[in-house]
Order: sequence, then C-alpha cells, then structure tokens
Amino acid sequence: MIITGHRGALGTEPENTLRSFRRAVADGCDEIELDLRVTADGELVILHDATVDRTTSGSGEVAAMSYDDLRSLDAGLGEVVPTWAETVAEIGVRFQAEVKAADAVPLLAQTLKADPSLADRTLVTSFHPEILLAVRRAFPAAATGRIFGRTPPVAELIALTREADAGTALCGIAGLTLEGVAELHESSLDVTAWPVPDQATLAQAATLAVDGITTDNPHLLQPVR
Repeated sequence: MIITGHRGALGTEPENTLRSFRRAVADGCDEIELDLRVTADGELVILHDATVDRTTSGSGEVAAMSYDDLRSLDAGLGEVVPTWAETVAEIGVRFQAEVKAADAVPLLAQTLKADPSLADRTLVTSFHPEILLAVRRAFPAAATGRIFGRTPPVAELIALTREADAGTALCGIAGLTLEGVAELHESSLDVTAWPVPDQATLAQAATLAVDGITTDNPHLLQPVR
C-alpha cells in the first residue's frame, strides 16, 4: 500500500513546500501529493489555491503574478513557493501531481516526455475529466487518476473514472467498501483512499485492500508501517 503525504506533511509543516516534502519522506511516505499552477510568465509552480493569500505572506492570484514576485513571498517558516522542476530534482520518491489549472497541462506533459524516469514515478490527478483528457492527449503514456470528493456508488465510480480515461480512482474512504474496492480492481482500476489521519483509519484502509492512502499526518502512521 502506497503512503502518500498530502501536500507533503501538511499536519506538521507549511504545505506544498520543500520543507514539507522532505518531512513527508523522512516520515516514511512513498509518494508526495502536490498541486500545480502556472505564474503569469509561464513558470510551473506548486501551490494549492488560486490565490496566495492563505498560504503565503502575500496577496493576489497566482496566475496574475510573475515568478519573481511569487518567489519573494514567505510560504511559511521562511520557505518559498517551489517550482515543479526543483521539486522533482530534490525529492526522489513518487509524485501525485494534481493539476489545478488547465494551462499547467502542456508544461507538465513536456517535463514527463523529456524524462521517462519522472513519468514512471508521477501520477497526474484532477477532479476534472477535461483536464485528465487533456493530459492524455498531450502525453498518452501518462498515468492518471480522477479524484472524488464524495465517493459515488461503485458502478458510477467506474464509469466516471473511465470517462476521464484514468487508471486510478482517488476516493473518500468513508464511501468505500471491501466489495466496492474488489469490483474496482476487477475493472482494472487502482484505488487510493483519503483522508487517512490516524492509525485506526490506516488499519481500515488496509482492511479495504486499497492500493494507496493519502494522509496529512505521515508521522502518526509510521509506527504502524
């Protein structure tokens, strides 16, 4: 079962920063979940929200800011908003890269095409089927996953994942059953469960036989692993 750190180690470090990613790896994560957006001058950066207000010392829309302006902001504990390029160069585990803005698709696809080893360790995800289909057109070999905030009935879940031409369904754990996960596997789909905040929920995920889980608190799961 793959353990994925949500925005790194969100529960203990400033989210979506290199510090957070390093902590997640140190806490035993196999994979880092992060969010991709694009600055006004075309830099692929890692930030969850459309604006910088919540997670940095600044204010304004990411898409309207230059890379230099974005980089001047404090993203928490002296960290800066990292780029995709510097993140993949420093962090050696797998990535779950959620595309938050459609203009990130060609930039991400270009990096995956240029580096097969990076492509092999990257799962591109989104809530939006049109983004995942754009990824598939730009880079047909990409591994992709559709995220569901509320887990629908299993037949609908399979149909919606296939609609996006994705190979993984990333589901709210509250809506998953052992039988449903087995049916997804029989349909050749991988299943990731989220959120998994503690050891008890990790044990539940193991009982469901999911392929992976996403957690804010990898430090709390380490003893179980």
